[in-house]
Amino acid sequence: MSSRTLRIFTVLSVLLLLGLALVQFYWFRQAYQLEDRDFDQRVTSALRIVCRRMIDYNNRPNSLPLRPVERVSANYYTVQINDQMDPSALEVFLKQEFSRHDLKANFEYGIYDCEQHQIQYGGFVCHTANCDEQKAIKTSFPKVAGQNYYFGVYFPEKRNYVFDQLKSWTISSVGILLVILFFSYALYVIFKQKRLSELQTDFVNNLTHEFKTPLSTILISTDVLSKPNQSSERLASYAGIIRKEALRLKQQVDTVLQTAQSNQQKLQLENLDIHEVIKDLVDRFQPRIQEEHIHITLELKAQPSIIQADLMHLTNALYNLLDNAIKYSSQHPEISIRTEVIKQRVRIDIQDWGIGISKEHQSRIFHKFFRVPTGNVHNVKGFGLGLYYVKTITEAMGGQVTMESVEGQGSCFTLIYPVLN
Repeated sequence: MSSRTLRIFTVLSVLLLLGLALVQFYWFRQAYQLEDRDFDQRVTSALRIVCRRMIDYNNRPNSLPLRPVERVSANYYTVQINDQMDPSALEVFLKQEFSRHDLKANFEYGIYDCEQHQIQYGGFVCHTANCDEQKAIKTSFPKVAGQNYYFGVYFPEKRNYVFDQLKSWTISSVGILLVILFFSYALYVIFKQKRLSELQTDFVNNLTHEFKTPLSTILISTDVLSKPNQSSERLASYAGIIRKEALRLKQQVDTVLQTAQSNQQKLQLENLDIHEVIKDLVDRFQPRIQEEHIHITLELKAQPSIIQADLMHLTNALYNLLDNAIKYSSQHPEISIRTEVIKQRVRIDIQDWGIGISKEHQSRIFHKFFRVPTGNVHNVKGFGLGLYYVKTITEAMGGQVTMESVEGQGSCFTLIYPVLN
């Protein structure tokens, strides 16, 4: 599937799922509002009958208010009686009428005392299986202005009760949400695999290019060497070329093998003097330093300088960072290698003043196969595995790797390891 087709498919699928989610949300909201209105109507109807029964119980048949029931909030109702009330009779009437109206929600009721000018708690009534009247939270009923003799009914779990009446809607909404989450995860996996496939394709193309050049040089040199009557100087020159290109091929193969070993090979940890490791590494670079006029400054100030690491992998990691510092510098590279101890941790800085890395690419430089794009120009060799290897192997040895870079001003890579006293 082409990138354009995949993008169109993704956009259409996302729009379709969003539309489906919006429609489901709209209908769920409508269903909730209908259920809420139905709840309110049943409560109001039941409370009107309770009001009438309380007035009859008090033998005051002519004191029925015009609008006895008032909905103060979504789950709080007041009922005006205009007379004193018996709490036990009120509770019986509430239970009976709510049962007749199929209202199986837990509720509290409170009676306003005109003499004390405050709400007196009446009781808590359970309808659900797990409800405990003794442990129920008692509500502080607010006083309603303009009413004298009234009682209040509060439904603390009204929202849950209404949702419970919408089980089918809730199940369908959860199902749609799971479909959206599954589809989102599938898209994530598809794009991740597509990106990985593109990176692997770039890696193979780059690998082909990197191997093709030295192999071509070796083939040309062998053709020349196979001709008779060659002078000893020319033979030595082409033999040197073949050796140089063979070493280049070996280095490229080693880079690929290092990455595989970082995930498979067991580490051989030992106590190492990081200063000695750095000095040995710089000595290995001496022929290249002289040939390319590289200037390396050492500021080895870490005390103590002993860390626990795998000598081979630590050397390879430092080699990759130093090699990158040289490759991504201009002519006559200047490199600084510094060490210091900060909070019981050895900090190793390898800094160059080369081309640097732009901010948009800094977050991805440690990713596998990633190389900073340079168009079709292959002036810097590599497979995008070096920094991935450095990060993987450093973390495997209990260290950390960080990077700071300014485009056009250079980069500083830092390795941090716990110090051994």
